[in-house]
Amino acid sequence: MSKREFSKVSPAVWRSGRFTGLECSAAQVLYLYFLTCEHQNSAGCFRLPDGYACSDLRWEPAMYTEARERLVRADLITFDPATEEIYIDRWFRHNAPMNEKHSVGTRRIIEAIESDVVREKVEHEFLVADEIRTAKIMPPPNTPFHTAGLSNSRLVKGGR
Repeated sequence: MSKREFSKVSPAVWRSGRFTGLECSAAQVLYLYFLTCEHQNSAGCFRLPDGYACSDLRWEPAMYTEARERLVRADLITFDPATEEIYIDRWFRHNAPMNEKHSVGTRRIIEAIESDVVREKVEHEFLVADEIRTAKIMPPPNTPFHTAGLSNSRLVKGGR
């Protein structure tokens, strides 16, 4: 179970062609469940046995597996049945690491992903997001403002 108190869900989900193109409202509900359930973590990837999800949603297993397969086909999630791990595709577009501590914690979660296929996908998307984060917050090396841990906005504003 996650210690997260909240999850970011972009209002753009309602305009997403992948999401609105689902021909089943159960699949849409399941996607929102995956985004916000207590199993969710900062890597957007978690192990979720079918029985847990069916219990949470009060669904029959057939309904759950069909909705999950629709999400896989719509390229909204990646699922490995061998490890029961689910990854919310493009998770880091909306939930990129906010700082170095967040990044380190997310890396630890990613390293614990059992599925090679899922872990490789999560690692790739995470590295792209983390590179963008570090490029935005750190001045170029060998400049007078290159100070580990201070973001450009804090340097400009003169904060500590």
